[in-house]
Amino acid sequence: MKKNQRQSLIRQLITEHAIGTQEELLNHLQMNGVNATQATISRDIRELKLVKIQDENKQIRYALFNQQADSLMEDRLRSAVKREVLRIQRIQFMIVVLTEKDGADVVTNWLDEVDYPEVAATIAGVDTFIIICRTEEEAQAFAEKLEQMRE
Repeated sequence: MKKNQRQSLIRQLITEHAIGTQEELLNHLQMNGVNATQATISRDIRELKLVKIQDENKQIRYALFNQQADSLMEDRLRSAVKREVLRIQRIQFMIVVLTEKDGADVVTNWLDEVDYPEVAATIAGVDTFIIICRTEEEAQAFAEKLEQMRE
């Protein structure tokens, strides 16, 4: 099996199964007819930029770096928004958000980690932060997304 085919299979396997060790990954690959060495798997893990995360069942498992950003980071952002955000107001292409004292940097740190494409930049103070979007339409849609996170 070629390297790109093996790496594609690895991506599929870690998405479908809770695989937490290289040995488990080797076993899954063998069940799929792939014979590889531990050194090869270690190189594949590094090249694919796989990370270990704790999933919703508290299991440690491999994940694609983007999977972590898309799910775990967004969950943490949603939790921070619920806990810290008091008021959201859109002004043209910007969103002004009032938070609990010392809450602005908490929310913007997670917001920056998730890296939404419609967010051009964030500016945070102590209890207020501004989200700068590229267009008024993106700002409106993102303000609505934030409001939904508060619920």
